[in-house]
Amino acid sequence: MIKLEQILEYWKTDSIIDDSKPHQELISTPLLHAKYVEILSQHRLATQKAKFDHAKMKKIRREYYLGNLDKETLDEYGWEPCQFVLSDPKIARKIETDRELINMLLKKVAHEEIVTYCETVLKSLHNRTWDLGNFIKYRQLTSGR
Repeated sequence: MIKLEQILEYWKTDSIIDDSKPHQELISTPLLHAKYVEILSQHRLATQKAKFDHAKMKKIRREYYLGNLDKETLDEYGWEPCQFVLSDPKIARKIETDRELINMLLKKVAHEEIVTYCETVLKSLHNRTWDLGNFIKYRQLTSGR
């Protein structure tokens, strides 16, 4: 899946408007729109998946720290049985600092940032059509046509 750095590079190129060819820029706007809507959709779905994956893993880790996981689940994740059983308040603190859960949250946050960035790009593309239309009208007025 495409990363934020790559999208930033795309937009550096895609945001450049060649004012010598405004009609061509108007024609290319829907293609750019489609490109960023596709990226946006992929990352919206990935955000939801990351949210659900995190919730599932949080439940599994809680059961792990309670000592309630069966051998099959432990084997599935490649974990050894928990060497200590924690009380509820200690489990909450342990879960907050669990590296695996934190990494899952970071993935979710990364997808959310891409969603936000793509929404900003799409707003800019919406304005681009308006701006280019006004630019073309201005050129027509100043050229005497």
